[in-house]
Amino acid sequence: MQKKKSNIVLIGMAGAGKSTIGVELSRLLGLDFVDIDTLIEEDQQTPLQDILSDLGVQGFRQLEERVICSMAQKNHVIATGGSAIYSDAGMRHLKRSSVFVLLDVSLPILQQRVADFSSRGLVKSEHQSFAQLFAERLPLYQKHADLVVSCTEQSVSAICQSIRERVEDSSYHF
Repeated sequence: MQKKKSNIVLIGMAGAGKSTIGVELSRLLGLDFVDIDTLIEEDQQTPLQDILSDLGVQGFRQLEERVICSMAQKNHVIATGGSAIYSDAGMRHLKRSSVFVLLDVSLPILQQRVADFSSRGLVKSEHQSFAQLFAERLPLYQKHADLVVSCTEQSVSAICQSIRERVEDSSYHF
């Protein structure tokens, strides 16, 4: 029998709706909500984009991993930053107590939602396009996902209901 999981971790690209869906899903399930990007900003007492500018991609990823590995939340919906999946240690740490849900959104929709990523705190190499970043990250999201939920042409409420049903019908026990 599978170990009881107490958290739902939302993964996916910037613009997938992790924070928006996370807030609504936590309300629906009666769980608390935490956004890892917010934890990083609180830890550093500065906006995400400024942290990224100061530390660079590698420095930011190290900070993100440290924050993730220090988390001990139970009974939470957790919205990760899009780059969290690069940290094997962070993913292993969260996986011990969490079901991972990939919010699946197509590249064209993500590009519409994240039209200006210069101020978004998007962790990518300097000359990497959003499409290249998507292509690089998608296999990592799929690797870590326990459940994949299509978010195309669905309301936030419908997505949350789908996640709830899929988690309740799965082998994961809360």
